[in-house]
Amino acid sequence: MNGSAITVLALFRFWRRLTDRSNNSYNPWDWGDAVTPSLLLLGFLLGVWGLLRLAKRHARMNRSDQPRSPFTALVRAHGLSRGERATCRKVAAGLGLADPAELFVRPETARTALAKLDAGLAQRLFC
Repeated sequence: MNGSAITVLALFRFWRRLTDRSNNSYNPWDWGDAVTPSLLLLGFLLGVWGLLRLAKRHARMNRSDQPRSPFTALVRAHGLSRGERATCRKVAAGLGLADPAELFVRPETARTALAKLDAGLAQRLFC
């Protein structure tokens, strides 16, 4: 066979494969090509969902401001706003206190730190 005959046979096979595709007798892929990536994507999404749920649960269990927390009761008793509550938490974290309620118990340590951030709040709490 010479080179032109091989070329003609290759073109014939190419055209035959094209016509097989057009009358649905040619199947270029199987179901595994679609199912495997879908299962991998589903597994990935379930893993992300599980991690997010675990993180929310962990954050909910480790909150220092729980409904029966002394800090919550003291904030309500003093009528502090959200911003003032956040300032108190920031000062408590800066002083290394385990619970922000210790600000109200030890005013001598908290007064100067709180006055640096919000002098009006320090005056109102520790007058």
